[in-house]
Amino acid sequence: MTDSNPRNSGNSSNSPTEDDTPTHQDFHWTEGPAQGTPYADFLEIVLDVSTGIRTCLQIAYASNQERAANADAEPGQRRSPAVSIVEADHLFRLSIAAAGLLRDDARLRVDWLSEVPSAAW
Repeated sequence: MTDSNPRNSGNSSNSPTEDDTPTHQDFHWTEGPAQGTPYADFLEIVLDVSTGIRTCLQIAYASNQERAANADAEPGQRRSPAVSIVEADHLFRLSIAAAGLLRDDARLRVDWLSEVPSAAW
């Protein structure tokens, strides 16, 4: 099979070059020595999930408000909501599920802290 990638032109062996080295690094909210600790990892999860929940709820709420405003608007003044009724329902259900997962993770951590002597953490 012929390599058609222009980055590999001139490289007849198809072996990795310096240009092929991935540059992606995982994103972290925390920096420094706390990064990667169980507490920092949990805080990062809480930030990401709660921000996602908030965004889902904002989109669903704004769409519902737009539909309500359209019910009273003149035909030429109506605006399309950001998402359909079904999509808004999906966003609500996603938010409920995500909040439940976050609660479950927090509950496990609380239970763990209750069982472990304070000297261990």
